This record gives sequence, C-alpha cells and structure tokens, in this order.
Amino acid sequence: MMKIKGLAKMDEERISQRVFYVIVALSAIIFLAFYLIGFDAPFTADSSFNAPLLTDVLLGFMWFLFAVTLIVSVVAVVRGVRRANQNEGVTNGIPARKITYITYGATALILLLTFVFGSTQAMVVNGQNFADTFWLRMSDMFVNSSLLLLVLAAGVVIFGATRYYRKEHRK
Repeated sequence: MMKIKGLAKMDEERISQRVFYVIVALSAIIFLAFYLIGFDAPFTADSSFNAPLLTDVLLGFMWFLFAVTLIVSVVAVVRGVRRANQNEGVTNGIPARKITYITYGATALILLLTFVFGSTQAMVVNGQNFADTFWLRMSDMFVNSSLLLLVLAAGVVIFGATRYYRKEHRK
C-alpha cells in the first residue's frame, strides 16, 4: 500500500474527518457563491426564469462529487469482497463474510426494487412535460432508496443501542 507523507501517521478516522470537513467547506463555499453571485440573472429566452451565473460551477462540482463517490464505492465493494473471501469467514466470532454479502446483496436488491417499482408518471419541469420513463424511474429509485436506507440505518442504530437493555432481560 502506498504511504503518503504525513498521512501514514494519521488513523483512518482522522483522515475521514479531514476529508469530510474539506467537502463540507467546499460545498458551503460553492453554494453560497451560487446564491450570492448573480443568482437573480434573468434567462435570456424567457425572463420569467432565473439563469444563475454559477450554475455550471455547481453542476460540475456535483458531477465531480458523484464521480468520486462512485469510484470510492466501487473500490470499497471490491476490497470488501476480496477481504471477505480471503478470511475464513468468521472474525472474532462475528460472521464477517456473511454480513458483507448480506449488506451488498440487500443494497443491490433495494436499488433494483425501487427502480422496478419507481413511478413513470410524467412531470412538468421548467414548464415543459418530462416523460422519459428511464430517468423518471432512476430519480425515483435514488430518492426512495435513500429514504429506505436512512430508515434502515436508524433502525439498526436503535437496535444496537438497545443491546445492553436486551441482554439484561434475557437472563
């Protein structure tokens, strides 16, 4: 594994905190600039719409974050599967391989089901009818998957937080 000077001494938590702070700071700066610099500029074709000056910067930043997230996700999945296959499957009495496969499988299943059952009802976007069924399903998939995964994560946190309470009542 390649070591970067200065990063080799930091643990993963500190590195992830710094990356998080950089992303939050960049997001805040870009969104503030978007809303404060030329936000009210009228659209030349129809003056009833706004054409903010920094729309391209904001969209570029979002595409950059999306690409980095996609790359990091793929690398994490590949590394996770490789590590799960290299181990005997149980680490400190925890079925790590089983948890890895269930997590990836459940996430893929949620994405597939929310895409299949996503809405294809046409929408009015910027005064025009939008009826592309693939992109309507895709946007519905991301919204519904995000909400479902957030609810599941909250449920798992609550379940984990009640571990000691459940142990006391088992005896």
